[in-house]
Amino acid sequence: MDDDDDSWLAELFERAGDPDRAKQLPAWALLFHSPFDRSDDATSWIGGAPKAPRNFEWPKDTDGTPLHFIAQIDLASLKAEPQTGSRPPGLPAEGALLVFIGKSWACRILSAAQISQAVILPPPDDLAPVRKHGFFGEGRTFLRRPVTPTAYLDTGDERPASLADRFKSPLDWIVNWGIAALEAEWVIRSLTFDLNDGLQFFAWRERLPQDQAREQDLKEVIRNKVAHYGVLKRKAPSVIAALESWRDLALSKTQDETIDRDALGAIMRLRLELHNEMQPHMSKHMLAGRAVAVWDAILRQHPRLRHGESYDELPSCYRPFVEMRETGWRGHRLFGIEPEFSNNWEDLRGQDCVISIFADELLETKSEHEYGLSIWCPRDRIAQGLFDEGQLIRHCAV
Repeated sequence: MDDDDDSWLAELFERAGDPDRAKQLPAWALLFHSPFDRSDDATSWIGGAPKAPRNFEWPKDTDGTPLHFIAQIDLASLKAEPQTGSRPPGLPAEGALLVFIGKSWACRILSAAQISQAVILPPPDDLAPVRKHGFFGEGRTFLRRPVTPTAYLDTGDERPASLADRFKSPLDWIVNWGIAALEAEWVIRSLTFDLNDGLQFFAWRERLPQDQAREQDLKEVIRNKVAHYGVLKRKAPSVIAALESWRDLALSKTQDETIDRDALGAIMRLRLELHNEMQPHMSKHMLAGRAVAVWDAILRQHPRLRHGESYDELPSCYRPFVEMRETGWRGHRLFGIEPEFSNNWEDLRGQDCVISIFADELLETKSEHEYGLSIWCPRDRIAQGLFDEGQLIRHCAV
């Protein structure tokens, strides 16, 4: 690599603006309310429609069409960050911040007097579906989710240190017998499928002529299959039998009764013994406890949840799991430090992140090859309460 290459790479990394950005910044996690809380008195939310005076001028995109509303934040709800006592830079103590996105973006600040006269505004007649900008949602608005801004000191990590991962261990999220039975059923299915696949693999291998079998065994992928399916053939049947007994025990209990943690710990230890000997196949991940698979199983039973509907139809035993999943950290944040982009090279020198919205199925903000979006403004203008310059960044996943 020559000097020109070195200088070009240095320029790219300088564009991230990290050297002149504080290493710690106050931030406000935007945490969803419980989906089982049906109160309509939320003052901050993501998605849906904005609340503003009737004469509010809806912001336009670069092509003259309306931008899509993405968030409204009650400024009076933004408590000072506990460690530093800092408040949101540049924002008044009352009123609301409204955020809109499209090809471009817009931030609007409403005063407390304006909010006192505000009503929920219907989307403009010419507002296109959100898929115009590559999002997977079919509607003209993102799904509405009330949020509570929660202050923390951001050091640039993916997750605030104060918001623990509730799904780090199955002992934390398998909280009742109903979830235990559902989770066990899908582990049994995954492990049984993998075991049957292995039996078919060995049957195929035995049918090969001896010279072809030796040739196949020289291939790394075949050696891995032999090792993986060999472990399953020896040990999976007894684990499946134990899981079936565990599932049946769970089904015999009152479904929303609190789980016996000692019994859960014992079955998990048995599962992990097999897990630790396996190659990285899906059943290995299932044995370790895979919360996303439980969520998928619940969605199969209640598909309208994908559109923010039918929460009242959920069995009571599923509700703690669903509430835990939806009210924890989901990557939505006001201010703070955006983790380094892997595949974006926008020039961020002198700028800070104003708001970051993750690609979230609960909002229908998912899109192909992106993991979120954020709005950045010049740091000096943020300090003056000016959010009229900057850029919208779509976070590239590939």
